Amino acid sequence: MEKTLIRLTISQSELFANWPEAAITRLVQAADAVTIEQNTVMHRIGEMPTYLYLLATGSMHLIRTLPSGRNFTAGMHLAGEFHGIGPVMTGTPHFYTAECRERTVLVRIPANLLRDMVSRDGTLAFSLMSAMVSRHRGALSRYEGAAVLSTRARVAILLNSIYVRSARSGRALSINLSQEEIATMLGTRRQVVNRVLRELEAEGAVQVQYGRISISDIARLEDMTEHTD
Repeated sequence: MEKTLIRLTISQSELFANWPEAAITRLVQAADAVTIEQNTVMHRIGEMPTYLYLLATGSMHLIRTLPSGRNFTAGMHLAGEFHGIGPVMTGTPHFYTAECRERTVLVRIPANLLRDMVSRDGTLAFSLMSAMVSRHRGALSRYEGAAVLSTRARVAILLNSIYVRSARSGRALSINLSQEEIATMLGTRRQVVNRVLRELEAEGAVQVQYGRISISDIARLEDMTEHTD
């Protein structure tokens, strides 16, 4: 059962889209699956990578602690996504602390194995680079949005993006983010996010709960992302 889960998670990951069956099988044989309990830290800033993580279920938050002592949530990974490819391939320390805020199943691929396979066959790097470029484009889009879009539009876009990503794994009705985390991800204040969420709730798009946002009307939320003036 575990190896079936590992094979499905690896073969369906965008990181390995163009990998031949023999290479996929080698990853499957070396990988394992672990169940991580709620609020467990997987690694901290500055630690060297030992695994590439693929999320089979659950979610992972990326956190940095600012000089003020305040935690900055830079983003989150959901089921079907990956974590650690940059540090793994470059052999450099992690630049975020990774924490699973809910019970999460991770498939772990040894970092040394992945680097060795790519060094022996450079064509394996194509899909890795494609996935990294796609993630980089998403980060640039959020950065550009911070300069030209209203907070209301940015909140709607963020929630819609997470909803769409969650839907791929069959879990899309609620988003496990606090208002403080949304504020730090968007570079604004929690009070501003609270006001916007209350507006969206009054319009029937979301329901605001402690540490969680439930999507009530995804069509209405999508419409808000299209009207960004």
